[in-house]
Amino acid sequence: MITSVCAVAAGALTAWLLRRTVRRRDERAARGETIEVPCMLRYPAREGRWLRGRMAVGPSTVAWKPRTRAGAKPPAPTALREAGTRGPSWRDGLRVNHRCTIVVCDSSVGAVEIAVMPHDLGHLLLALERTAAE
Repeated sequence: MITSVCAVAAGALTAWLLRRTVRRRDERAARGETIEVPCMLRYPAREGRWLRGRMAVGPSTVAWKPRTRAGAKPPAPTALREAGTRGPSWRDGLRVNHRCTIVVCDSSVGAVEIAVMPHDLGHLLLALERTAAE
């Protein structure tokens, strides 16, 4: 019984902290500040694996910040343009969260896929629209 109560309390605390983080990120984006959206990036042409990182998203910027300890870092994609969105396949679901939306982009280094959670998808798509319009 005590284990169940502790598990429910830990789940409630985790959910509360996540909602608070998302709310603060939304407030900073509404003020026009640059925010960092946690996501995963993959280069399909290179048969690469999903790389953890953050996308720095602001009024005039979209930049990839890797957070991986993998050996050689691939070149950071620049000039991202959204080509479409899709849900993760069963194989993608083994590496990324199954609730993610995958944004397929064209970039300076070829095709790029960015997996992002639904509560951060709007920030990323809006920033990609802004940079495409420039």
